[in-house]
Amino acid sequence: MSTTQTNPQPTRLWLLEHVCPYWHERIVDLQGGFFEGLDEDGRALVSPLKTVLNQARLTYVFSHASVMGGSSAMRGAADHGFDFLRRASVLAGRFEGWHRTTTNHGEIVDAARDTYDQAFVIFAMAWYHRASGSQQALLLAEQAYGFLESHLADTGTDEGGFFEEYPATDKLPRRQNPHMHLLEAVLAMHAATGHGVWLDRASRLIALFTSVFLDEKTGSLAEFFDASWQRDQGAPGLVREPGHQFEWVWLLHQYMLQAGPTTGVDLEPYASRLFDFGSRYGMDAVGPLQGVVIDAVTPQGLELATSKLLWPQTEYIKACIARYEATQNPIFRQLAVSHMARMRSHFFRSDGANWTNHVARDGAALVTQTPSRVLYHLFLAASELVRIEEA
Repeated sequence: MSTTQTNPQPTRLWLLEHVCPYWHERIVDLQGGFFEGLDEDGRALVSPLKTVLNQARLTYVFSHASVMGGSSAMRGAADHGFDFLRRASVLAGRFEGWHRTTTNHGEIVDAARDTYDQAFVIFAMAWYHRASGSQQALLLAEQAYGFLESHLADTGTDEGGFFEEYPATDKLPRRQNPHMHLLEAVLAMHAATGHGVWLDRASRLIALFTSVFLDEKTGSLAEFFDASWQRDQGAPGLVREPGHQFEWVWLLHQYMLQAGPTTGVDLEPYASRLFDFGSRYGMDAVGPLQGVVIDAVTPQGLELATSKLLWPQTEYIKACIARYEATQNPIFRQLAVSHMARMRSHFFRSDGANWTNHVARDGAALVTQTPSRVLYHLFLAASELVRIEEA
């Protein structure tokens, strides 16, 4: 692990020459799309069922890997994923959004159209366009956002935003999470195209963050809400996920970079408060996994779940990089590097590319299967680390 901290090359080599080829060899379903996960021995969980979330996330991974200079196999896998998503968007000749689950031949299994899923289709299309120059990818992204506006937009509240899913637009509780990933997606589209309409869409989501999602009293991120965007008064209203705290830190930084100094809103204090809350209360202070991000706390910082998923570790790495770039304080850069090493040490199996996705406080495995949708989290964090290592 010491070489990861001292040499800028291993992260790129590990990511593009080990992790991505490992997953590519196992996760591509020649019948269409990608398999949904691996077992602990690295064997694909073979099934004809395909979630659009997983298909979009892996299309992103292989597209971004291609943009970074990965092998031609990465571009081939990106094309494979794009082909599946393109075919899955049309039913009987009509565009109806992306259904939650289909077979690898496109038969609908779960007909719900989820805001979260549409966001990741947009995100995947942004990166596939960057990898291939595909104009069809831009059209599909616009269609996905158009579906959100025509079928899921909340026009009955001042705050706006989107409902959870169609046709069940009364589903509760409402969540910040789909909006967070939609912000990520529209920022990716703006970065890929330079088209101002995507930044305008991002600005509306930033306004929702400042007016609804941020708990001003504690500097934490609320997760669950009622139909009118009031914080859930039950147990869900007390949930604060440190991983999402850190994810928003990175997204606020990305928005500030793309929008420039003319937005009229200084988001730096928000990012600082979110990072401070997550760092103070969201990292395990005791035990063999000290310093690893835990799953959930209360607004007062009391532990709700001391188990640890892999994805919050990747979001902490991204947040540290965002704070480094915002402040130029080298301690944040070192925190990002050291946490990557800590994550690889505590979560990864001996093959160095597959991981235990969820562990108890003492590090004991809580699951054996690895959902391939989480590769998106890992890849994005590692690519951010490569970016600052090579800057």
